[in-house]
Amino acid sequence: MWSKKYPADENNVTKLTMRCLLIDTGERKILIEAGVGDHYSEKIQRNNGHEETDSLPKSLAAKGYSTKDITDVLFTHLHWDHCNGAVVNENGELKLLFPNATHWCSKKQWEHSKISNIREQAAYYPDILKVLKEDGNMQLVEGARELFPGVSVRLYDGHTPGQMIPFIKKDGKTIVFMADFIPTSANVPIVWLASYDLFPVSSMKEKEQFLNEAIEKEYVLFFEHDFYNECATVRMGKKGPKVKEKFCLKDIL
Repeated sequence: MWSKKYPADENNVTKLTMRCLLIDTGERKILIEAGVGDHYSEKIQRNNGHEETDSLPKSLAAKGYSTKDITDVLFTHLHWDHCNGAVVNENGELKLLFPNATHWCSKKQWEHSKISNIREQAAYYPDILKVLKEDGNMQLVEGARELFPGVSVRLYDGHTPGQMIPFIKKDGKTIVFMADFIPTSANVPIVWLASYDLFPVSSMKEKEQFLNEAIEKEYVLFFEHDFYNECATVRMGKKGPKVKEKFCLKDIL
């Protein structure tokens, strides 16, 4: 069923990406997510299907930025593929990739990362989180709020407690960074969940409420993990919310 919505190879493996988003307000350079980084053995990379890709410094440089320019890094949550790339290993010493940045995550997610269960605990790297907290001026967000002008966040708990989803207002549009709330366009239908959601029923309830709002207010969904589609809008179909149109962010801004 999945292969009809999202391609899979002969081993039933799908391609995913770790798409970050940079918001330049002039005064602030706000990066959402930081990917996995390069902390892993060949075995871990092989088991997770992790292929080498362009590093964040290289991607930023291509757009005229350096890692020192970043003023803020927002983590939707603290799983390895969302925050570990904000720390680099230099000759065995862990250091911040963005030395001038304030780092942000929800207080609920931070506290959960310390007590996670056997199913999820491998997704957290305590040594890296310690560096982010002690050296990265980690700010813990409590509840929905505006973090910066035009950038607000809401918390959702179905995937992992306290996942912090950014809502960005730009040129009359609202762009929502979907993270693992709705990781790909194939996950838009309410019952099409990722198998790694901790609380599937909560995920469905959260998705239904959000997607009804997204349809009404014509939100742009920005997908972090969809290898094939960067953005989409949604509409109501006969069986519930479904993808309306797919496009790249640069095509509408």
